[in-house]
Parts: sequence; structure tokens; C-alpha cells
Amino acid sequence: MDIEPDPVRRRMPPAAAIAWGEDGALRARAYDDVYGSRDGALAESQAVFLAGCGLPERWRGRQRFAVAELGFGTGLNALALWALWRRTRDPGAVLHFVSVEGFPLSREDAGRALAPFTEVADLAGRLLARWPVRAFGPQRLWFEEDGFALTLLQGPVEEALGGLSGPIDSWFLDGFAPARNPAMWSAPVLQRVADLSAPGATLATYSVAGPVRRGLQEAGFTVHRAPGFGAKRERLVAGLPGCAVETPRPDSVLVLGGGIAGTCVVHALQRRGLVARLVCAGAGLADGASGNPAGLVMPRLNRDPGPAAGFFRAAFLAAVDFYRTCTPGAFEPCGVMQRPDSARAEVAFADLLADPPWPEPVMTGAEGGGLLHGTGGMLRPKAAIEALVRGVEIRFEARVEALRWQDGVWCLLDADGTVLDQAPVVVIAAGAGIAQFAQTAWLPVALSAGQVDFGPSAVAPPHAVTQGAYCGPLDDGVIFGASFQSTLSPVAATTAEATLANLERLQGLCPATRAGLDPAALRARASVRATTADRLPLMGAAPDAAAWASLQLADGPRHPGLYVLGGLGARGLTTAPLLAETLAAALVGDPSPLSLAMQGVLDPARFLVRAVKRGERIQA
Repeated sequence: MDIEPDPVRRRMPPAAAIAWGEDGALRARAYDDVYGSRDGALAESQAVFLAGCGLPERWRGRQRFAVAELGFGTGLNALALWALWRRTRDPGAVLHFVSVEGFPLSREDAGRALAPFTEVADLAGRLLARWPVRAFGPQRLWFEEDGFALTLLQGPVEEALGGLSGPIDSWFLDGFAPARNPAMWSAPVLQRVADLSAPGATLATYSVAGPVRRGLQEAGFTVHRAPGFGAKRERLVAGLPGCAVETPRPDSVLVLGGGIAGTCVVHALQRRGLVARLVCAGAGLADGASGNPAGLVMPRLNRDPGPAAGFFRAAFLAAVDFYRTCTPGAFEPCGVMQRPDSARAEVAFADLLADPPWPEPVMTGAEGGGLLHGTGGMLRPKAAIEALVRGVEIRFEARVEALRWQDGVWCLLDADGTVLDQAPVVVIAAGAGIAQFAQTAWLPVALSAGQVDFGPSAVAPPHAVTQGAYCGPLDDGVIFGASFQSTLSPVAATTAEATLANLERLQGLCPATRAGLDPAALRARASVRATTADRLPLMGAAPDAAAWASLQLADGPRHPGLYVLGGLGARGLTTAPLLAETLAAALVGDPSPLSLAMQGVLDPARFLVRAVKRGERIQA
């Protein structure tokens, strides 16, 4: 479904316009309809949606099940589903719940609406503690201890469904009444619901309106009326023919790279119950760009409404939630002050403040026309990595020189051709090492060396500051830098010249911190980052570039079971969690946290597609 963006749409979805009735019921003013009664809404959710979709019977014996909803509202359906899943799921199974909401409620209003439902109070508290930010694009919240992943898509329903990838096993249609909110019940929306559904999918809704019945039937559903709940005489249940077949799961996955990218991938695979082993070239973890004492977690903002900008915004929100919940001791949400470094940036910042992509305190205006990213901060990568790989089998000093596909598995070969390990699926997340393998050496990845310096200071900055370079609090002092220099070597060395340059940058960013610094007590670290030609990461199945070159196709074959995650550049700490989650979802057939358009701009094949479109000969 191709959706043209609304040229007057704001960067942030509109907040729900609500009113509280005398009975305490929450009402949507725009639709003159209630979100649900204070007394019977939870029982109605259980009867209409859970029982109507045949749950929990339909997920018994399944290791993966996906439910989607139109109309998130207060999140009560999500809580009802979560509670049932927690009581009845098979050991190790994962439930994905994907919901669409056009007018998000605030945390405070949702909490007030959910307060009467004491049966799910514990789950409501956990959800409210991580209540999604009001922002366009996807937000996925994992509750790993329950095998439950909630993905909220905020924005127009046609756009959200147009970017979604299935398959979905059950649907809850819970938008406001069709007569008041026809867009959520339109024939194109119902057809898209069918297109995203797995064979045998079930659907439930409280509405029996004629256009809804006919739209579902025309989309291929078999529709039945069922006794309604409470004062409603009837409801609808529907289903598609067929029987769902789960995506085959590999018995093991090898992940190459012990930095933030590789360890995020291992974590994303493990919470899906897959056996993932980490393969590191060095003697320890984080011996590359992820080995700095600390680094920034902050958004890359762009005034462009396109999929690349949408990815970076989603990645920031995902990173903050991920590090706060999965590696809390490693993340310091001290805030990041971003100052404009040019006249063009001043104009861009003013425009972003006039029409922000998210509300306070995620972003506010700051002195000098800057932006304060209130939920951003500093991450200690090594501490985060160590938390992510607890219980993971790791092989150190594995000098993998080549990959060979043989008899349905990838063999990792050393310089002598000895097989070091093998598995049906391999993920290359080795930073600069992506260029050493024949299957990925063609990718346009450039290397740059950078140095950071750090040490005690009598005046530590209260938050991180960036203006081209950056500085941020670290223990009782500061970390600052970073220098950038193009290089062909995957190894970098510290230099006195780079330290002097970093000190000069620190003077411009935080003069008081610079004045309180003892240069003799400074330490330095240099590393190499890998960046793509278009400054976007690489994420997805590895294309067989040689086959594309011989066929000159606009869409060609991929190497079986081979995936790439790389080219993260200077934004790796911010983008790695969402990239890893998206790659893991693709590997096992889960609903993706990213839209199809966002996945497209990250696909390693994009460079081959562009070459074919330009009529250039592909070099592989």
C-alpha cells in the first residue's frame, strides 16, 4: 500500500483530545466515543478479542505468535493479552503484539484510565514505566522475562500498515466506531489486514457494521456474528483459510564481532530462544570502536520526513529504552546539549524547535539556539557489552580469514583453511573487518581513525555537549574528542597531535572543564570506525554481488544464511540496538520493528540497485 505523506502533517503525531466523564470514563472528543467503560472494559477485552480470536488455544505449541491491533488507546487490550500469555505460554515462546494508534495518550491519562483495573495493575505499572514517547514511527518494548514484545506504531493507520511486515496470526479491530472513524475501517485498510495475515489467521471486533462485514469478506475473511458483550447484541469473529506454518529456526547462529553491534545481535537472538555464539578476533570484547570508556547516545536529527530520518529517530528512542532496561548500570542519562555548528544548523534547529519530532523532555530548546536531548546521555560500552553477553558462548582470538558455504552451513576458516566453527547462519558484525570477506568486500565501506582523550577535571560538565566535537562527564572528570582521519588501516594509534587538537575543541565546548583539567593526567584511546558511502548503516541479508553482476538485475539473489550489520560510523551506540532487533526479526520471521521503507534504505543491496538503475556495471 503506497501512502503519500500529508504535506501539512506535523513532525509529531497529534495528542489525543480527551474529556473525562462524570462517571470517570475517558472519552475521545474528536470521535465523541468512549475508550471503554470503567467497569466492564477488561472483561469485554477478554470476551470480544481474546476469546474471539481463539486464544489461548491458538498459540499452544507455538514458539512464536503475533497479534496486531488497530486502536491502542489506553493499552488495556495489550494488558489483557499479556496477562493471558504470561499464564498460558509454552516455555521459551515469544508473543509479538503490534498496535497502531493515531492519537497517543499521555502516560498520565493512560494511568488514570487504567487505575480501576486492579487485576492487571502489576502489568500496567510496568507498561506505564516505559510508556512510549509521542512520536511517529515504531517503538518496540521488550518484556523479556515474559517473552512479550509490544510494538506501537503511531500515525495514520494506512501508513502504519503500509510499512508493516507480517505474518500476523490474530487481529483485534478496536478503533472508534466506524461511523465516527471511517478511515480505520476502510476497504483498503481491511485488505491490508488480510495481506499481512498468516494462513488461518483469526480476527475479532466489537463492530457488526455492514461496511466492516463486507470489507472483511471482500478481503477474503469468513465472517460470523457472535453474541455481543454487555449491552452490545452482537460482535464479529472472522478467519482466513489455511494453517499457519512457523518460519524454520536455525539450530545455531555465529556472530562475528565483539563490539556493540555483534553483542546486540546476540542479545536479540537469545531473547528469541536461539543459540547464538560470539566469535571475536581479539583476546577480549570491545577491542575496536566500542572500546572507548564512554560514548554518546543521542539522535541524528534531520528535517527530512523520509525513511532514513525516521530510522534515526526511532533508533534513538529504541537505544534509550534498551540501555535503561537491559544495561542500566552502563547508561547515564545525563542529557546531551547539541549546539549548532553553522548558520545552516541554526536554521535547522529553529525549524525543529518550531515543529519538534517529540515532546519534552526528550528534546527542548537550549541556550544559543541549541537543542537539549534530555533523555540522551553517556554509555559505557564495555559495561553494556558485558551485560549483554552474560551466558553467551564466546570464542576469542579466532582469526577468521574466509567464509565458505558447504553442505548447508557456513564454515569459518583460518589462514590455513582450517575450519574454526560452522553454523547454518552467520552474521558479520565485525566493524572494519567487513572488508576481509569475499562475500562482503565489495561493499563501499570507508575507514576513519578517531581519538578520544579522558581524565579528571575539577569542573566536570553536568551533561554532554556536542558541536562538531563532543565532551561528556566520565567518573570525576571528562571524556572529549573525537578526531577523525581517513585511513586504510583497521588499526589506529594515539598521537600527541590529536590530543592537542582535542584539547582545543574542549576549550570551545566547555572552557571551565578545560581550565580544571590537568593535561599530564590525560589518557587517550584511538580506534577505527567503518562508514558507508551514503552514511547509512548496513543491515540485512548479504547480496550475492557476483550473481547480480553477471545478471545485472534490479533485485538479485542473496547468500543463504549470511547477514550483515555494519557501517555504523560514529552513531553505533545509538543505532546498534534497533538494527540488531530488526535483523533478528528478519532472521526468524517476526514482525519487523522498522517499516519496509526504512528497511530498504538500510539494505546492503541498495548499492547494487543504484548501480543497475544508473546503467553502471556492477563490480563484485
